[in-house]
Amino acid sequence: MYAVWYLFERKDEEKIKKNIANISQEYNAPAFIPHITAYGLVNMDLKILTDIVSRSIKNIEPFSVEKKSISFSNNFWKTLFIDFENNSSMLKINKKLTENLSKFSKYEFKPHSSLIYKNINLKEKQKIIENIKLEKFFKIDSIGILKFSDSITEWRIIEKKLLIKVV
Repeated sequence: MYAVWYLFERKDEEKIKKNIANISQEYNAPAFIPHITAYGLVNMDLKILTDIVSRSIKNIEPFSVEKKSISFSNNFWKTLFIDFENNSSMLKINKKLTENLSKFSKYEFKPHSSLIYKNINLKEKQKIIENIKLEKFFKIDSIGILKFSDSITEWRIIEKKLLIKVV
């Protein structure tokens, strides 16, 4: 099983990673690579998926994403997260990914970056949010293919494609 992730430029990744590490340590939860899931789990040949991803990002240059809010839910995979505005680059890529991957699995794209995966009560979630300080804009400079595991600590990016500035 694989997932396709938007990956942050290094300096933005470090800022989010620091928040993830602090929250994960305080709540005894696994830390993970900051990301926005472009397309959820698909069970298919890696070479075919890599080709689809490469075609989906063709002529798309690095782009900024705007933070809408920091939010939470009762869904384990969206325990606490940065909610992002959709933008034209993400929509173009997701349209192409969906055209090619929907026959393998359905995925509803709602751009967000999780900050922790753990069941936490409402009061704790609100307390965490009050202490998070993040900028409004973040840069996406690549897309990765993640080898999924039920164990978050075993997640690995096995392919990474840089978004290339169109000349």
